[in-house]
Amino acid sequence: MTGRYVVLGPEEVALLPSSPLRDPSLPSSRPSSPPKRRDNSHTQSVIPSIPEFFSLSPTKAMAGIWLLLGTSLFLLLGSGRVASHRYDTNGGLEAAAERRAENLHRLDTIILLTYITVLIVIVLTAWLFKHYRFRFIHETGVTLIYGLFIGIVLRYFNIGLLESQTFDVVTKNDTTVNEPPDYLRLGVNGDTGKTVTFTYELIEGFFADADKMKHNERKIEQKSAFSPELFFNILLPPIIFNAGYSLKKRSFFRNIGSILLFVFLGTTISCIATAVLMFIFTRIFGMGFAFQELLFFGALISATDPITVLAVLNEKNVEANLYALIFGESAMNDAVAIVLSATIDSYTMTGDTVDLLGILSAGVNFVEVFVGSLLLGSVIGCANAILTKFTYISDHPLLESALFILISYCSFLIAEIVHLTGIVAVLFCGICQAHYTFNNLSVEAQTTTKRFFQLVSFLSEAFIFCYIGISVFVGNNQKWNILFIICALISITLARAIYVYPLCELINIQRRPPIPKNYQHMILFSGLRGAMAFALADRNTATENRQVILAATVAIVLFTVFFNGGLASWMIDYLGIKHGVHANEEERTITSSTQQEVADYTTTSSHSGVTISSTPGHNPWDKAFLPRKWYNFDANFMKPLLTHATPPLTETLPSICYPLAKMLTSDRQLHSHQPLRMRFDSESGSCTMSNSLEQMLS
Repeated sequence: MTGRYVVLGPEEVALLPSSPLRDPSLPSSRPSSPPKRRDNSHTQSVIPSIPEFFSLSPTKAMAGIWLLLGTSLFLLLGSGRVASHRYDTNGGLEAAAERRAENLHRLDTIILLTYITVLIVIVLTAWLFKHYRFRFIHETGVTLIYGLFIGIVLRYFNIGLLESQTFDVVTKNDTTVNEPPDYLRLGVNGDTGKTVTFTYELIEGFFADADKMKHNERKIEQKSAFSPELFFNILLPPIIFNAGYSLKKRSFFRNIGSILLFVFLGTTISCIATAVLMFIFTRIFGMGFAFQELLFFGALISATDPITVLAVLNEKNVEANLYALIFGESAMNDAVAIVLSATIDSYTMTGDTVDLLGILSAGVNFVEVFVGSLLLGSVIGCANAILTKFTYISDHPLLESALFILISYCSFLIAEIVHLTGIVAVLFCGICQAHYTFNNLSVEAQTTTKRFFQLVSFLSEAFIFCYIGISVFVGNNQKWNILFIICALISITLARAIYVYPLCELINIQRRPPIPKNYQHMILFSGLRGAMAFALADRNTATENRQVILAATVAIVLFTVFFNGGLASWMIDYLGIKHGVHANEEERTITSSTQQEVADYTTTSSHSGVTISSTPGHNPWDKAFLPRKWYNFDANFMKPLLTHATPPLTETLPSICYPLAKMLTSDRQLHSHQPLRMRFDSESGSCTMSNSLEQMLS
């Protein structure tokens, strides 16, 4: 049957002008010398230059950005109508196929240009917000607003209408189909009377369309929506890798015990608590969800993404421990959430009932997948460290940076191929490369790789949040249930409180300094949801309940970004959290106390036999037994093996291993190594360590 569908038309995009349009007859608004007063004031320029325009006020600057976006959409409306008129039906099968390919290519180009234009506006908005230091809204929230605006235009304005043919497909011999197909074949009569078979590949994911007539005329999502695999394979890996690669190691490892408890135990408790609370709500209101489905929802919605809160914390320069706790949890619980959701999803697909044996089996599978992914990512990161240590590729920074980026991405792909989790692998690959490989890179490669992943991560996050806003109006794989959304908001808040406060009390039994109550409140408030939760929910919307879950996830992302993100700065002041100068003074006090007692750290020199006593709990690595043991092992074996750190393995390994240690020691280590020397100050009565050891401890 013949119909019309709406695709993303070229009305959406405009070329960004390289310079402002202005009348050449008007004088410059910034003359080299002060202008003289004239009587004919009407000839004076009243149009400010672009720098003056953006420096006048935030309101005018924002108006300029919106003017740019509006101009882009206006120009695209005209180009879209031109495209619509060019779609005719003359010329036979070959000509029709050629016209279809040309129009599809044009529309694909327009779609990309649309998103690029929106990203340009997002970058300008981010600059504007950083320049004027907006308090109650972050650029992430404005990105969502841009996406919502574009979605409204696509949904409610007739743009890019093209004549099309739509057919209801039935199987041959009325064969029953239980799974969505990968390909569809359709025979078309050619000009010579022969039947030409066209094969259509389903590459945009799949969804259950219960109301077929509702979407028969408006198929916007066919062109403006993207496959969920695009998020997992292209956009998410650099975001997760950058989280590990940009890790502030000192603050992170000071709080590693607390972070791991939040990540593993906290995320699991949040998943189960959310599922139980939602199960109660759905039973009360008769919404008809299975417990396995709600457990899957609890797993995906437990992935936090407090990018807005972290930006505010960094801008206000809060105390480092609070930042490390929030950042560390968000960086690592994505990995736990994706393994949990994959485990629950695979268990749900088997159709088994929930019993003790099934729960234990799922728990074992979770541990296997997580540990396997962790080890794979770590091994690839360490292998790259070995490669950069024993080669002279640092003489060519371009090749060095390219090799670093490609090997890092391989950790994600290999993990996915062997049925592990690429997100976990790429996260720990980033952590290992930041700890080891980064030290082997040239200065140029260090700068290039840092900037590259920061840039790609920023653009990927901006694209995802913009797409989330667009999907509210153009996606037909979302089924909105307001009651489910309200219950979900209540459940995730209670579930986060259920694990934050008890775990903090448990941690404070041994932690020094303890986590104060205002920090606990801020950790609870920082539970924003973002890209990972959306990508997990969008990956499979084959059933109506999955579509409800996706819509609820989008609503939660919007609410938490606007509400929690917008009030983050106010909440810091309301809770009395120290920031700025006060936080720096407190941090300097802790640091000076730490540095004073680092000299008491237990260090045994392999060639001098000097031992310095220590007091447990007073240096940044002596917080607990396991971190202390790991630090000793890392400083004596891992860093000398994987980097050019000193002392080399020839001194840290037993003498019987000297041939092997010599082979694993680089020339740079041998030339730069200075033996450990201890100097005793008779006046102060203290021992001073050599520079090499001080560098190793730092």
